[in-house]
Amino acid sequence: MNVLQTFFYLGLLQAKPQDVPFSYQLLGITAITSVACYILALQPASPELNRILGEQDSITMIAIAEHGFFAAAVWAILKLRGHGARFVQAITAIFGVSTIIRFLMWVISSILGVDHEAKGITLAGMSVVGLSLWILVVYAHIFKETLETRFGVGVLFTIASQMLTSMLLLMVFKVNL
Repeated sequence: MNVLQTFFYLGLLQAKPQDVPFSYQLLGITAITSVACYILALQPASPELNRILGEQDSITMIAIAEHGFFAAAVWAILKLRGHGARFVQAITAIFGVSTIIRFLMWVISSILGVDHEAKGITLAGMSVVGLSLWILVVYAHIFKETLETRFGVGVLFTIASQMLTSMLLLMVFKVNL
């Protein structure tokens, strides 16, 4: 099975992060592609994000910081649980699957269009929300497999890592609500 297939099957919860090759090069590639697809997926929301972030912070800087903070949170969780050696495969799996799902978000938003004037949620919006929730399920699966624990514990670590990442982002970047 090639690496792209592994990421695809991880996204369907049919593979494990242990199936991802241990490679710093692959980690770098997936980190870059994940950031790029994150930025692409946020394009429909750019006007609103620019209002919230103001002029001093760019979506690119937020994306890079969020990925860095999330990787640090994953590393800390794995280290504290005695599985620090699994970090490269786990975070590569997370970034690889994130790339695919966020690319799908961008494609769906591009095809279905974004109606900023629409009242209520649109088909594109529902699809993006669904994929956003699914990515959290995949992260929980990756935590479950990496930490050799139950799925519920994987969910808790997913929530904890997301909360830690969000708190760090809010400490670094000014938000105009």
